[in-house]
Amino acid sequence: MADSAPPLQVAYSEYLNLPIIFTGTGSLPHATPLNFIPWVIVAFIFNYVIRRRHFRWWSKYNYVLSAGLDAGLAVSAMLIFFILQYPKNGTIGENSIQTWWGNDIFNRNADASGIPIKQLADGEAFGPSTW
Repeated sequence: MADSAPPLQVAYSEYLNLPIIFTGTGSLPHATPLNFIPWVIVAFIFNYVIRRRHFRWWSKYNYVLSAGLDAGLAVSAMLIFFILQYPKNGTIGENSIQTWWGNDIFNRNADASGIPIKQLADGEAFGPSTW
């Protein structure tokens, strides 16, 4: 008697490409998880919910949405640069919007100051005493 094949199981790892995800997160300087939450929400809605429920609509408009989001990002980046950064050599809002907590907190933490979380006593070593 022939062996029967095991039932098909869908592994979610087939749908996630972790090297791409981690490369994408490493490419954005000063990015926090808050930068990725809207992307994940939009991707989930359009690539899972709408694709499953309204496939014909999704297949017609998904790439148009992607192009619109990419173009909106490029236009907003240019507007932000030319409105806030380019005039007066980037000094517009120097004492207001540019010193907001979310814009400069990465400069005021233990990593930026080079302060270790735990100080070792004299003669104490980090890790095991023998390898």
